[in-house]
Amino acid sequence: MSKSVDQTPHRAEIGGTAEEQLLRAFFAMHKTARIIEENNETFSRQLDTLLEHLSTIARHSGDVIIKAVADRYFVNDKVVVIDDRDNCGAPQVVAEWRRLGLGGVRLLPEIARKEISGFFTFVAGINPNDDNTEELCVQLKSYKLPNLQLLSIKEVAPKQPQVSEEVRRQFRTMARKTFFQAMTVVQEAVTNTAEDRDINVAKTKRVVHSLIDHIVRDEYSLLELTSIKNFDDYTYAHCTNVCVYSLTLGVRLGMDRPRLSQLGFAALFHDIGKVKLPSDLIRKPEAYDEGDWIQMQRHPALGAKTVLRNLKLSAHTARAARVALEHHINSDFTGYPLLRHDRRASNLFSRIVSIVDTFDALTSGRVYLRQSMSPDVVLKKMRYQMNVKFDAFLLKLFTNVVGVFPAGSLVLLNTDELALVLTNNDDDRSRPVVKIVGDKSGLFEETVWVDLSNPEHRHRSILRMVEPERYGLDIKDFVLRD
Repeated sequence: MSKSVDQTPHRAEIGGTAEEQLLRAFFAMHKTARIIEENNETFSRQLDTLLEHLSTIARHSGDVIIKAVADRYFVNDKVVVIDDRDNCGAPQVVAEWRRLGLGGVRLLPEIARKEISGFFTFVAGINPNDDNTEELCVQLKSYKLPNLQLLSIKEVAPKQPQVSEEVRRQFRTMARKTFFQAMTVVQEAVTNTAEDRDINVAKTKRVVHSLIDHIVRDEYSLLELTSIKNFDDYTYAHCTNVCVYSLTLGVRLGMDRPRLSQLGFAALFHDIGKVKLPSDLIRKPEAYDEGDWIQMQRHPALGAKTVLRNLKLSAHTARAARVALEHHINSDFTGYPLLRHDRRASNLFSRIVSIVDTFDALTSGRVYLRQSMSPDVVLKKMRYQMNVKFDAFLLKLFTNVVGVFPAGSLVLLNTDELALVLTNNDDDRSRPVVKIVGDKSGLFEETVWVDLSNPEHRHRSILRMVEPERYGLDIKDFVLRD
């Protein structure tokens, strides 16, 4: 069996998983068919490559489904990470698919070479524009191959289960318990590290598994808690937030439970090196000067050494040490610590933690920054730096996780009502599930839960996000209420 994406070494080390190779070959074949005739030797060679990778997957799974859902690529039910650096033309092909309402294809094991060749030749002749989309949709529906099925966007979209208000309340109560348990574990680990005492690894793993269970069941009730930025000690909340965000990305990437456990463990300890820095530096209220930054840039190396020295060596601690070392190294190998020689790219866990650590830091107004930024401003800033600092695919996926209005945001509705965002609706991210907490006359004693995507609430819409501090409000009061 082929490995899932989270188990894959970086593609610079090997050719990638069987799923990655199939997907790149599939989209490259699309690209080739656009410019080369079916009887050309290059066309034939590309087709041979595709068939080879297809047979590898089909031997284990039978039918093979290739689909694109919300900027993520799938082979069957596995997320496959490919991005612009693969140069296989995937984004362009999928953009055309969407205009035609196409979400993917199902390839049956019996499919013949001639059928696949005919499919690509047919699709290569499709050039959708505003005038011919309807006509091309009709052509697609009438185009039949016995062992290849076209799938609509609706067919490949995940089904969203309906959750009652009472169940949502229960999820939120359980989320708080798990979140604060994680913060306690981080606090104990920091205290023990500072005093050179053993860290309770088993307890840490248990709380990570609790977070995994909750994210799989209901990610938004945990994401809501990451919006609280004024905890008494920023360090404990930050590490917990980074763990929650990282695990959410890991779940969306299709990681199995052992890899999620390692990712969550590493995320909790990514900043452990700061324990070895002077406390007055960590708590400094004003912006850092050059000397302060030189000191601060020691924490990744100190973190890796601390993990390896204070914890028994295992897969979890090895991952944690590498993430601690690499989470400030950029995609172009700038950042810190500086690399003195060529080396392989940072691993997937480090690239995930790099994104979520930056996002949480900038939205929190860390002690060495003058002020926090709103999530939308931070994401815009990160996207601008995407090709230099961050993994482009992972940043796009994280943007989908955060959404237009992140869980835990306060928003103003067109009805002059103030609401807390609870859960995003994947079908329409501009219309989430919210909790109305007040209006222009003041805050309500009893809150009202509203799904803005329901027809009965179409008269309500979000005007803008609200900065709670600007109005003397504390987001913690709203998030932890009921």
